Amino acid sequence: MRQFCSLDLLAIMFSLGCLPLLFLPHLLSDFQWYFIAIILVIFALVVPAKLRWYLSIFVVFVLGILWSTAYSKQYLSSILPYIDKTLVVKAKVQNINTRQATTDIEPYYMSFSVFSISDVTLSNDILISVYWDNLSMPKSGQIWQLTLKTKVVHGYLNEGGFDSQRFSIANRSLLSAKVIDAKLLDDKSNLRQSIIDLALPYIDLFSYRGILLALAFGDRSQLDDSLRTVMMQTGVAHLMAISGMHILLVFGLSCFFVKTVLFFIPKRFICFFVPIIVGWLCALFYAWLTGFSPPTLRAILALSIWIYLRYKKHQISAWQKVNRIIALLLLFDPLMILSESFWLSCYAVISLIFLFEWLPIPQEIKHKKRWYIVRLLHLQLGLTLLLLPIELFIFHGVSAVSILTNLIAIPIISLCTFPAVLFALAFTLMDCFYIALWWWMVADKSLELLFFSLNWLNLLWLNIPSDFYWLSFLGWLVVIIIRTGTWRCFRITLLVIFMLLVTPLFEHQHYRWRLDMLDVGHGLAIVIHDGTSAILYDTGANWGKSSAMERVIIPFLQWHNLNVQGVIISHQHNDHVGGLKLLQQIYPKAWLMSSSFDLNNDYPCLAGNRVNWNELTFDILWPNKLVEYAQNEDSCVIQVTDGHFSVLLTGDLERNQEYQLVTKYRNQLASTILQIPHHGSTTSSSYTFLNHVKAVKSLASTSRYNPWKLPSHKVITRYQNLHLDYYVTARTGQISLFFDKHTWKLKTMRGEIKPRWYHDWFGSLPIYE
Repeated sequence: MRQFCSLDLLAIMFSLGCLPLLFLPHLLSDFQWYFIAIILVIFALVVPAKLRWYLSIFVVFVLGILWSTAYSKQYLSSILPYIDKTLVVKAKVQNINTRQATTDIEPYYMSFSVFSISDVTLSNDILISVYWDNLSMPKSGQIWQLTLKTKVVHGYLNEGGFDSQRFSIANRSLLSAKVIDAKLLDDKSNLRQSIIDLALPYIDLFSYRGILLALAFGDRSQLDDSLRTVMMQTGVAHLMAISGMHILLVFGLSCFFVKTVLFFIPKRFICFFVPIIVGWLCALFYAWLTGFSPPTLRAILALSIWIYLRYKKHQISAWQKVNRIIALLLLFDPLMILSESFWLSCYAVISLIFLFEWLPIPQEIKHKKRWYIVRLLHLQLGLTLLLLPIELFIFHGVSAVSILTNLIAIPIISLCTFPAVLFALAFTLMDCFYIALWWWMVADKSLELLFFSLNWLNLLWLNIPSDFYWLSFLGWLVVIIIRTGTWRCFRITLLVIFMLLVTPLFEHQHYRWRLDMLDVGHGLAIVIHDGTSAILYDTGANWGKSSAMERVIIPFLQWHNLNVQGVIISHQHNDHVGGLKLLQQIYPKAWLMSSSFDLNNDYPCLAGNRVNWNELTFDILWPNKLVEYAQNEDSCVIQVTDGHFSVLLTGDLERNQEYQLVTKYRNQLASTILQIPHHGSTTSSSYTFLNHVKAVKSLASTSRYNPWKLPSHKVITRYQNLHLDYYVTARTGQISLFFDKHTWKLKTMRGEIKPRWYHDWFGSLPIYE
């Protein structure tokens, strides 16, 4: 027994050693790494034998740190030489292609595994995501010779938003590229693609083809955005992503089928482990068919350990199994700890074990069929409470109807849709056309019924601000309190704990007002707020199917629980006004100011006007007249001041207008902070203008790899010559300014707000091609 406990303790310590990878601001330098390793060896040599057990615990913890940091540095160093290069490579197509052949070019991303660069074979393959805009359709397993223009994946970095930089590293998708030339060397696709090609003619007949592809092959690229939204807002998205539940269903159905066949075979030919082995092989085949995604790998590993322990007749708890699986996964791939899916999977399994051990169902209703709904309610209510922390951390919200929708969705998916997909796949492989078509139709009709219910029940998605995060742990506390009975003897202690959880709701903000320049790529979005209400200066770009408003601005506003009271539009170019319609739908009472009479302004942006908001004054400096369509030269220039400090917002102001402002206002232009005009274009930021503004800090909103190479080197040189500090969102991420009565401070997302080693690595790269 001591051996097992010791092994579990070592597994815990190794996992804890990998945990700092989540929040380290910098990876260990080579000197630090070797210094720690040498100290560890010295400790191992000098520590007395009777203390070796305690030393081994410490050693495993430190080894976890050393292994995870070394693994991360090795991965980054293997990618670095190939960033921003034009390469001729030979590569194998990694992911499946489920798109329909068409004469219209609809660009999409394909994953390739590069094994040769300039006819030099690599020791380790490099994964690269290629932006494919050719008519030819790469198939999984094919080998291509590609001429690529590479770049590193770059995402937006803001509070409340999705951290695509961490996601890219966790999923080995740092490199992306655009195809300059492509030549097919070997057109033979692999077995997985061949199976998919057999199934596609069936799947393409049905309206829910995107979900059928996700359930059958783990390919979520064809999911419609509206379906994604409905699934997320009703709390059933987990059922459509291949996970442990699907692997166990394949295993269970396969075992049942084999047992049914064995019923007709004489007993002397029956082996106890045949159904288990066949079930495991079928589960492994399905995991391979779906691409061996991290959740399926975790599920297969867990299933394999369970089978092994059952064969060896080892009796260990569910906690021990989970603990060892997590340690093995991190030993195999420490970067997995950065993956949100890894945390979601592990957290869900731990929550299930905790629920059934700490708040079990009474024995009298545990196995009787008539209590099925009660058992399902116990499961859903318990998981809803326990999963709140991880849901708020990842999704920043929770579905108010998830209990009801899961009561409907789980039986439909697990008892009808998914088995129908499996049978359809089996009969597709056997070339039984009508039977396979019938099973695909059953799966599609069951999804039609499900989404009819989900659309009807999609009533309320609650966006939860960050202040409520600690309250999400109340579910865990309630279960522990009920099970341990601490409410009888420790009422005061429980009251103190509850008060600590609600403390963030009453925390006094440490600033008088705040300005945030959000990282929205090429565009502009500035939020001015006092902690409760906000005014926006510009709304970022619209990209057709998405927008900066949807992906960045709204999540930021909801994360800080801000109510938008007003919107100022500098001018009508898409990168400044693209998100206005969506913002007005969500905040219909917000007033509007612009320099265009075509936008139905509540306040016209005309020089000489002034708007007072809370303790701030918005003085309008430009333009002198309204126009029908506001261009760069008509940008709404506003000086925001609290009486001590001021911010000059300039939009895309041009040089001629800068001269006119200098002529009109002279020293009145002096401001603490300057929003660099026109993203740092050479047509703005004249020496005369900068000398009169005399800003302490200047901020530019640009995207990495923007085709105009903004901010311009010439403009940067001007700021440097004048000894003016400047910050660029493409490098820093979100830039936040905190103003008090007599002081102010500047923080960047990459530097002070959320310093992480992976953010630091992205920020150190050049922002031009």
